[in-house]
Amino acid sequence: MKKLLFILIILGCAVYWGMSQGDDLSRQAKASHGGAIVSHEVKPAKEEKGVVSEIKETVATLISGMSSSPTAQGTVEKTEKAAPSSVVKEKAESGTLREKWDDVAHFKEALESRVHREKFVPYDKIPDLLKKGIIATEDRRYYDHGAVDVIGVARALITNSMAGETLEGGSTIAQQTVKNIFLSNERTMTRKAEELALAVQLERNYSKEEILELYLNTIYFGHGAYGVGEASRVYFGKAPKDLDLSQCAMLAGLPQAPSAYDPISHPKEGAKRMTTVLALMAQEGYITPEEAARSAMHLWLK
Repeated sequence: MKKLLFILIILGCAVYWGMSQGDDLSRQAKASHGGAIVSHEVKPAKEEKGVVSEIKETVATLISGMSSSPTAQGTVEKTEKAAPSSVVKEKAESGTLREKWDDVAHFKEALESRVHREKFVPYDKIPDLLKKGIIATEDRRYYDHGAVDVIGVARALITNSMAGETLEGGSTIAQQTVKNIFLSNERTMTRKAEELALAVQLERNYSKEEILELYLNTIYFGHGAYGVGEASRVYFGKAPKDLDLSQCAMLAGLPQAPSAYDPISHPKEGAKRMTTVLALMAQEGYITPEEAARSAMHLWLK
């Protein structure tokens, strides 16, 4: 009974924090970026699908003949069993209620003890286009909400249903970050409650830029690569700062399902995912549709 009450309290607090902090976070983000970050209105799913389809059709003839292992539509899972991380220390698969509470109560100390910051790529060394690609794909209202994005969850369900494929996820970048650093992949109400409680603490203790840096340096990109530094070297043989638009889009599309979209093992699926990311970036106004189409073609023609 006590455990259930604990879970319900955490869920309630997380939802309240996520809904109530959005406006303040948005204003802070805009101020820190000199007004460069704007809040994007939610556009109809039909319109978004049109932009995605238009860009996909532009490059369809380039990728249609590429061989890859088939991935059935609708079967891609975000949660995958990955190799041990070199940037995140080994996570305990279970813990006592007291240990879990200590992670929440002493959050910053707990987080910093679990990551190898000496292996991180600094925020200012990560390409802006990669950051925008991640936000457009994983959490488009990133600067407008707190730990949880109720609007984003509902929009993702509608968008993915209308598109017939997984274009967006419902979890915020904060949720994904704490899950990767603290939690196992089990899907239970208890684990979800832990995730929300930790995400609330992440938003309270770190800025949006710091959270994005943590995310990009700890998330799994497939092919044994954790973090943007390893992923950039594994897939393209270069430092993150040297990535072009198409390469940024390719990496931004991987966290959704790293094994399925791995461009080395599954070039066709990787190309399709990259094209979707470019389309979503164009949808958000980060790049033009023409830049998206050119970049999609550029990767496979060079």
